[in-house]
Amino acid sequence: MPCKICEVLPTTLSGQLDVYISAPMAMIEEQIREAFENNAIQAEHLFDGISRFHVSAETLEKVCDSSLSALSSRAQRDTRALIVEPGVQATIRNLVHMQSLEEMIADVQGGSIVEMLKSKRLETWFQPIVRVADQSLFAYECLSRGRDADGGLIRPDILFGVARKSNLLYYLDRDARITAIRNATRLGITSKIFINFNPTSIYSPETCLQTTIHALEESSLQTDQIVFEIVESDRVADISQLTAILDHYRSRNFKVALDDLGAGFNSLTSLDKLRPDYVKLDLELTRNVDSDPYKARICENLLSMANKLGVDTIVEGIETPQEYRWISDHGATYVQGYLVARPAADPPVPDFSWMRG
Repeated sequence: MPCKICEVLPTTLSGQLDVYISAPMAMIEEQIREAFENNAIQAEHLFDGISRFHVSAETLEKVCDSSLSALSSRAQRDTRALIVEPGVQATIRNLVHMQSLEEMIADVQGGSIVEMLKSKRLETWFQPIVRVADQSLFAYECLSRGRDADGGLIRPDILFGVARKSNLLYYLDRDARITAIRNATRLGITSKIFINFNPTSIYSPETCLQTTIHALEESSLQTDQIVFEIVESDRVADISQLTAILDHYRSRNFKVALDDLGAGFNSLTSLDKLRPDYVKLDLELTRNVDSDPYKARICENLLSMANKLGVDTIVEGIETPQEYRWISDHGATYVQGYLVARPAADPPVPDFSWMRG
């Protein structure tokens, strides 16, 4: 049975709305009122510091994007908000249990994510992973990019950040996996492909991964091409849940990779339980590794540990020839970064012309 949580997209706000807001202090109340007035929406003052704004869903999204999200995190957390349909009287119970302004902004901005997914505006960009030994192509990592209603590119940090805050990560992560599989098939990629997945978006692998497995079965991709890459493993509270997900993938003969090795204690302490086929060194560690003795010692130890465990290493974020030469001299198996190629919708060819310069 398909997962009910991530198979059906939630509804979004539409039409005219009444927004009730209660700010913790006069200065914040003034900033909020100005944000709405700049969009030709006047405040109606009610009682106990609560104001009401009659606004369209479209304008509310603009106010959230342009002004309300610029308020300090403390102001957003301490300000209370409630959205109701016009003509529906907000009760005392509703007003007592108002959500934070931060939560309301996330819900409103999440609507644009839902519309993006409904309109099939999620894209896959590919970045090559190459063998350090001979600079040959080994794989492509599948990276998600979104487009807004005007065709503008949505940065992945914003895309996934909004999805996380608005509780839409389940839907976005699922669609990102399926879109990657379909685009890799359409483009006829024959190398391995790394498909990211966020374990916090999966409740039960038997149900939540059903559509992903089905998409793979319908594709022309071979089982030995697929590597599922764990992202944001530091957010995983239950390591047994993650182990169950990896066991599900491995039962179908897929490989697994652990992203951002060295980015916090979780990635190191979980190595024994997860036993990944590949590990990626966190790019914050590898940046300037050739000139930073502190980073160099950490990376050297991580590469040595992975090699002794028989785990292939992928060093991300390589941008200079000096960084590349350092990781080559210290036993990295694969490399990925702007020096080799930037991500693109059409799988780019690795560029090593700088080695001949």
